[in-house]
Amino acid sequence: MDVAGLKKELVSYIEDINNEELLLLLKEDLMFYGKVNDVDITDGLNESDLQELKDLAGEDESKDTQTLDEFNKETEKWRIK
Repeated sequence: MDVAGLKKELVSYIEDINNEELLLLLKEDLMFYGKVNDVDITDGLNESDLQELKDLAGEDESKDTQTLDEFNKETEKWRIK
């Protein structure tokens, strides 16, 4: 598909959207990526921060989770009885 055809297709999708939150997200992305070429969100990170991000992305997602019973026990002192 050529650029003009793609633009028309995108405009037709946008015209059908009635969700303001979705439109705001789309606007934010278009504003960021429309102004910036060849930039990645990680470009401003130093080597240490980039490595930390990679390590966190590779961690087991259930690493620091608690059961509901564990959570209730840990937070019991803050709840009003």
